[in-house]
Amino acid sequence: MSLPNGIVCTPEEYALSIVTAENPYPQVRCLTRGQSIGLALTAESGFISLAAVLLLFGLVIRNVVRYSKLYPLGDWRLLQVPMDIYMLSLFSLDLIQALGTVVDVKWVRLGKVYSGSFCTAQGVIQQFGETGVAMTTTAITVHTFVTVIWRVGIHSRAVAAVVVALIWAFVALFVGISAGIHRSGDAVYDTPTPYWCWVGERYPGARIAGEYLWLWVALFSSVVVYVPLYFWSQGTLSVSATRWWRFHVHRPAHAQGADGARRRRALGMLAYPLSYAVLVLPLSIVRWISFRTGSAPSAATFVVIFLYGLSGASNVLLLLLTRPQLLLFTSRGEVAARRRRAPRAVSLPPPPSSARSRVATKAELVGGEDEEGAWNLPSSVLKSFSSSEAPHAQ
Repeated sequence: MSLPNGIVCTPEEYALSIVTAENPYPQVRCLTRGQSIGLALTAESGFISLAAVLLLFGLVIRNVVRYSKLYPLGDWRLLQVPMDIYMLSLFSLDLIQALGTVVDVKWVRLGKVYSGSFCTAQGVIQQFGETGVAMTTTAITVHTFVTVIWRVGIHSRAVAAVVVALIWAFVALFVGISAGIHRSGDAVYDTPTPYWCWVGERYPGARIAGEYLWLWVALFSSVVVYVPLYFWSQGTLSVSATRWWRFHVHRPAHAQGADGARRRRALGMLAYPLSYAVLVLPLSIVRWISFRTGSAPSAATFVVIFLYGLSGASNVLLLLLTRPQLLLFTSRGEVAARRRRAPRAVSLPPPPSSARSRVATKAELVGGEDEEGAWNLPSSVLKSFSSSEAPHAQ
């Protein structure tokens, strides 16, 4: 029996992959050559996000080393403001989400997707990462709106830590309990769907409550919050100082100085949920089509999943471009300014002695590094060079 479209399944596996009244939820799905190519592209997007997030964590470690040298007494911390906590959680979940996409390479190599321990592991990783990213993105959106409009909870790192802990606990319990209860027989929780492993079709409620709901909440909140914050950043919207629910629309009031910088930073922080919304919107459209018709074109599915898989890379790119002074990311000039403001060791003047008996310091012998990273030689060494190049007296 010859199978169509480059399918590499056995005839028995191919028969089990067909949806019938007796087999409504197949435990194996055979991939055509075109579907394998599309799945390889989605795995590539996961690799891109995975490499970007790993690069970011490498830069964070570099920042920690830099600040430990700049402030040896420990007068700094990695998580300085609540947004640092949210961003660290976001990138950690981006890493998990990317891992769930990268493992698609196994299905590409085999040419089929089937239930089992590996399938369950991929489904758990994907749901954990995708749901966690959506909930953390929503938390960033709400936090940004509350702090810039009502200016409450700005320095409450404890609240941010509790919110992040609740997000991780909810996702871990929801995914872990669901996968643990339905892990054997025909009612396995994570099954081929059909190009990779995720929550099976027999559990539509878990699909919505465990992921889709949070994707749509993140999408909706990003759009709703961005509009008033945009007009606030332009100086045309303000909130009452006595009644938090009253907003006033007026002529543009150009903010200057620290207030103007705060407005720009607030709008920049909304770039994260806004970019996430742009990537989630096509995925939501395709999912709604599949809900109404029962299936969606495989090409459209692979395109939207490829774009969605780049969410981790887009978050890393935004952080590196905007440099919002989070996770110790600052400009070179700011690092130099911090170095100038860093307390220097106070040394007592040396006791009176002859020039020959005085011990030269390291800086006098080899020089030191300036604020721009260049090495300055001491004046005595420069004089020796100049004297050696000058003609000797006769």
